[in-house]
Amino acid sequence: MYSSHSDNQLVSLLKSDDIAAFNAIYDRYSKMLFIFIHSKLDSTEMSKDVLQEIFISVWEKRQTLILKESLKAYLYQAARHKIIDIYRKNTTYRKYLLQLIEHFDEQPHSITETVDTKARTQDLFEAINHLPERMKEIFMLSRVEHLTVEQISTHLGLSQQTVKNQITKALKILRSNYAQH
Repeated sequence: MYSSHSDNQLVSLLKSDDIAAFNAIYDRYSKMLFIFIHSKLDSTEMSKDVLQEIFISVWEKRQTLILKESLKAYLYQAARHKIIDIYRKNTTYRKYLLQLIEHFDEQPHSITETVDTKARTQDLFEAINHLPERMKEIFMLSRVEHLTVEQISTHLGLSQQTVKNQITKALKILRSNYAQH
């Protein structure tokens, strides 16, 4: 129905809540965008999630959508930002794990203590990895990046109380997990 419309026409229709225009945009760009995302992430599931997040964002921002360039450029830029966020989160997580390992390796231990410490460290890594995604992100920003509650709330667009609550819950979960071992 809208396959012959230009991107600008589709965006205009989208701004007036035209779901068919949204579907036309999705049909036009989703495959190319998925290939681009997948080439950077090399994970089909994560690539699908990123693609979905981009189009959800387009729909949510449809009435205020301002394109500085083309729709295609806007979508690819959104994909780049999402990919960078994923890399940043993974880098932060790896950095935290390395700091923990270095901390434990710096201290002299007997072989038994070293094995026990590494097992506890592994348990801690697993516990952190099983935290809900947003909670893990907040925890890592707090404990690895050493950001303040205010900085985290600004960075993530959350209230300071939400950030404090998430850090507290994460610590409770991790302490509970540690107490079990």
